[in-house]
Amino acid sequence: MRYRKLWYIILLAARILAAVSPAYIHPDEYFQGPEIAAGDIFQIDALRTWEFTPTSPVRLYPKAQLQATRLLLASSSCLIVFHTHTFANSFASITLAICFDLLSAIEAKTQTAACKLACVSWWLGVALALGTFTHVSFPMFALPVGLIALLLLARAKSYKGAVCLAAGGLLAAIAIVIADSVYFQTAKFVNGKVSGTLTLTVLNNVLYNSDRGNLATHGIHPWYNHLVVSTPVLFGPLAVLAIARLWSFIKTLRSQTDVKCTLIAAGLSAGSGLVLLSMVPHQEPRFLVPMMAPLVICTWRFHRVVPAYFWKLWVLFNAAIFVGYGVLHQAGVTPAVDFVSQTSVLPRITCHFGTGNDHIECMAANGNYTEHRLQVTSKVFAFAAFMAPRHLLAQPTHSEWQAQAEIHDLISVEDSSVQEKLSQSVHVSCKQAQTAASGSILAKQTTSGHFERTLLVVPSSLDIRRIVPADSNYSVVELYSYAPHVNFDHIGEILLHPIQRTKLRVLVICDPSR
Repeated sequence: MRYRKLWYIILLAARILAAVSPAYIHPDEYFQGPEIAAGDIFQIDALRTWEFTPTSPVRLYPKAQLQATRLLLASSSCLIVFHTHTFANSFASITLAICFDLLSAIEAKTQTAACKLACVSWWLGVALALGTFTHVSFPMFALPVGLIALLLLARAKSYKGAVCLAAGGLLAAIAIVIADSVYFQTAKFVNGKVSGTLTLTVLNNVLYNSDRGNLATHGIHPWYNHLVVSTPVLFGPLAVLAIARLWSFIKTLRSQTDVKCTLIAAGLSAGSGLVLLSMVPHQEPRFLVPMMAPLVICTWRFHRVVPAYFWKLWVLFNAAIFVGYGVLHQAGVTPAVDFVSQTSVLPRITCHFGTGNDHIECMAANGNYTEHRLQVTSKVFAFAAFMAPRHLLAQPTHSEWQAQAEIHDLISVEDSSVQEKLSQSVHVSCKQAQTAASGSILAKQTTSGHFERTLLVVPSSLDIRRIVPADSNYSVVELYSYAPHVNFDHIGEILLHPIQRTKLRVLVICDPSR
């Protein structure tokens, strides 16, 4: 550990890089937080996903041994990558870690003043309630924490502590229900009176996830997916260390006389979370992010005594996951949306007509220039890429801006359907598109005073001939590309052509005959 300060600085830099990197792990990191907040606060165009519909909303708000443990935590790709992205799972993971800290305090304070024990118990109840309303999977990890806390309080005959734990959780839950009901406008509170209905987002969440038909729209996985895929991807060598720790605990169970209840709770938490989530047919690695805290707690005594090769494997594993998910994965989506925002979402434009008088080329206008009171729309189709966050367009809701953009996600759409949409879309002149000024909008007239163009966002790892056949009535001209961008669904093509196939392209659909 001679160079631990240097390692901390390097890992801090990695965490900052992961936070500012455009890498895109999963659409939920935008659509369960920033997308909704941006729409509510800044009144810009945003997509409200099923979790935030008023009918059935689901709120997803979002010493030497210790030095070795800190280093393990700081270097974990689970923390560096997932905890620097706006996932509800990451917030649930932090909340669970706080719960373990409070449980440890309860275990230490059972021999101290009753008032301190009651205070800690109160905050544990609040944390448990907050985590439960954060993500539906949280109770699966936190149930052992709550039960063992009650067991410790009962053993210490601290009935005041038990009451405080229950009261803290209940009052926090009531406050969250009221906040949700006001936010979703299902209830009004006037002069101390309640009208309407309360919004129980936890119940809505459970009901939604209990329906296999709903889960099928997100993907169905085998029951063992979390065990053989998610756990190795998230934790790698730490998962192996946890198994070794469990085996060691079982072998020495009879000789152990003083086992910390917090360690038992951590083991039960990791096991209950893994088992219960494996019973749900829709499984993604990020669902197991909260398991990081209990795994570290279970294995912390081993961190200093593990062989050197463990740390070598640990560094290699986390470096690979960091580069894959924290730097490369779907990294072109947000820059592509930013390009569309910069070039296609403009309050005022200055334009000139092209050849044939049915084409117009526009740029951003300085000041309040309004020579042409024209409307230009860029229809953007995103194919074989993650959902594009609308709030990054910074396009005001119901705006009268002259240049606006519409994003259409072609998720799980067959190639033939994409071809049909592109064939029926507006096609600008290919010759004019090739000579248009960089950053300008070349659009074709559709109605009086209204012009339109069609953009296609697609990764270079996709064979463009799949959606732009040679015999089609349209072609494409590239306007923008971003690298690196990796779509793991096309990993075969990427490995064969790592330079050419790691871009995300923005193309304009054009008429090859003009």
